[in-house]
Amino acid sequence: MLVLALGISLSSLIYINGHAVLDVNNHLVENNLPRLISISKLRNAIFAQKPILYEYYATTDRDKFLHDYETQQREIEAGLRTIYIHTDDKTLLPQLEIAVEHLSQHAARLDQTLNTSPIDWDNARQILANVTITESKISPIVDELVSLNRKNVLENGNLAQSKTRLMIQMVIGFSVVIFLIAILIGYYVNAYIAESAERRRLAMFPERNPSPVLRINWDGTIAYANPATTRLLAELDLLSANQLLPDNFAARLTELKTSGQEGLQLEYTKHNRILDCFIHILTDLHSFHIYIADITERKRAEENLVYQAYHDELTGLPNRRMFSEHLHEAIQLTNGESTVAVALLRLDRIKRVLESQGYEASDNLLHTIALRLNALLHENRDLVRGATLFRFEGATFGLLLPEMSNPHQLQLLGEKLLMSMHEPLHVNNQEFFFTLSIGASIFPADGNNTESLIRNAEAAVNRVNTLGGNAFQYYTQDMNDKAERWLDLENGLRRALERNELALHYQPQVAIANNRILGVEALLRWRRDGQASISPAEFIPLAEESGLIIPIGEWVLRTACAQVKRWHDAGFSDMIMAVNISARQFQHPEFTELVAATIKETGINPHYLELEITESVAMHDAEKTIATLNNLRALNLQLSIDDFGTGYSSLSYLKRFPINKLKVDQSFVRNMTTDANDASITKSVILLGQSLNLSVIAEGVETAEQLSMLKQQGCDEIQGYYFSRPVPENELELLLRSNPERTIVR
Repeated sequence: MLVLALGISLSSLIYINGHAVLDVNNHLVENNLPRLISISKLRNAIFAQKPILYEYYATTDRDKFLHDYETQQREIEAGLRTIYIHTDDKTLLPQLEIAVEHLSQHAARLDQTLNTSPIDWDNARQILANVTITESKISPIVDELVSLNRKNVLENGNLAQSKTRLMIQMVIGFSVVIFLIAILIGYYVNAYIAESAERRRLAMFPERNPSPVLRINWDGTIAYANPATTRLLAELDLLSANQLLPDNFAARLTELKTSGQEGLQLEYTKHNRILDCFIHILTDLHSFHIYIADITERKRAEENLVYQAYHDELTGLPNRRMFSEHLHEAIQLTNGESTVAVALLRLDRIKRVLESQGYEASDNLLHTIALRLNALLHENRDLVRGATLFRFEGATFGLLLPEMSNPHQLQLLGEKLLMSMHEPLHVNNQEFFFTLSIGASIFPADGNNTESLIRNAEAAVNRVNTLGGNAFQYYTQDMNDKAERWLDLENGLRRALERNELALHYQPQVAIANNRILGVEALLRWRRDGQASISPAEFIPLAEESGLIIPIGEWVLRTACAQVKRWHDAGFSDMIMAVNISARQFQHPEFTELVAATIKETGINPHYLELEITESVAMHDAEKTIATLNNLRALNLQLSIDDFGTGYSSLSYLKRFPINKLKVDQSFVRNMTTDANDASITKSVILLGQSLNLSVIAEGVETAEQLSMLKQQGCDEIQGYYFSRPVPENELELLLRSNPERTIVR
């Protein structure tokens, strides 16, 4: 009753003071805040007139001025009316109205001035100056209105804060009293709480818990089991809850009693179900609480995750992660009497199947190959004990031999693996033939850790791929040397342009009829860090593979065009500049635009620019090649097919190529005086060019005999060391200036 009385008293006082706070807040909301908002809107509307007047002065757009100005006037009138309603002090408003009226008069005079022809601009500027003066008078009036309103807001806010603080103090005071009374009451009911503690603990057992919960007496007998226990007993076909408990349960309880621990967790199996049991000891009550959970599905899911982490989904073989771990273990366990061998098996030409048949057929092939390789290992398990096949990524498999006593064993196994691929693979009612590239490394000769052994085996298999595949190769040190050389060259080539290490040399192209230099071919050279020149045969393929050929090719084209333009300006007006175009350049979708931009930038006559593409590039996608060549010919430049005779050009396509010249590959020219086949091929190319009205140039001419034979066969031009090696621009320019007729005599 005392607590009830105190509560009623507190509620009454809160009600009375709450109404007082509400009255103050209502005054703030209904008077002070609307007044502040009205003053803010009025101020914005008044000061918005000046930008409108300045815009009118700048644009003389009277319709827009009248629309904007009238809008602001309406807002000003509405603001003044609102302030009259909510303000208590009327002394400032007349002053404000007078100032606003002055602004209106200035606006009217400005409107009249700007609509009188001719416009008196000096008078207009004076009016705008008066507007600024009037605004400066309005600002203090508005500020004083704001100040008065702020004072009222602060007074009402302080009053509301004071009344609210009083309410809080009353609540705190009454709360302290009620808390003391509650302590007193708690003291008297403590005995009742102590007596009902056991009942409350029993009530906490989760009857609806889906997992079994039991209470065990101190002597080991079961005092309680929830319904979930009965359900699990039925599922496992057990008769009593005792059978659900772990083996040696009594000994476990005794151990827990003497250990001083609060609980014990056990994991065990009952009827092929994995159970997790937690035993919680309640020493003060001389009992145990048992919580049992069926974790069979979770354990299976965990095992499945582990399996997926260590196995390839497609083939079911252990994956690269397991390969690395098993290899590490094998290295640790080696006893010095045997060696550990690593082999990588890479399927050759699987990309062709992917391109023609799709991913599903490729996956089926890889699965079939995995089965065949695994079966072969099983058949030869006596040859190399413990040999295990792994699936890496793509078409690469790993082979681990943890107990190899003789390297010849792996060599023999590799040969059997290669031979196993001679039989066709039958997938989706089709026959497929493949070969393997196999590279191997041996511990400790080729590496003393997992990473180095795998890296070196990969270097070996890459060497096999480079040489055409279908072979077995042990790792040798020079493989890494070449790989490091390749990486070093790539890093250097990436900065060759910015370091000005690239240069062009020019090899004359000479007319056979009169030995006159008709033009030159631009050939790229790289002198790295002041060292000896690096062979183009070494760095050009690297540039192609890495994609650096695109920026390098742009630099070559731009530099060659600029150089021939300088020669034309120097008087050698009909010199032709031939530039080799790489496969990546030619296939780039913006290549034609690049050539056109370069011609425009350098200012050359495009008729004297000749672009050379190889026969293999031209035939890669013949229809697309024809379209690109037609676009280039539209620029009025010359086109030639380089290395002709080394590819497989179709005459039906060749006659459609809009080209001007064929270049006989130097491999035929080099041996034409000693090899009848090369001589016949060279003659056939020359005759083909003549039949198609194309010029024919032979490259790689080094002897007078070669020149004589080419002349007899009707070749038009030659290029080679017989007349000149590729030379820098200054040497070629010296040759041209010393020989105005541009003839070379040998």
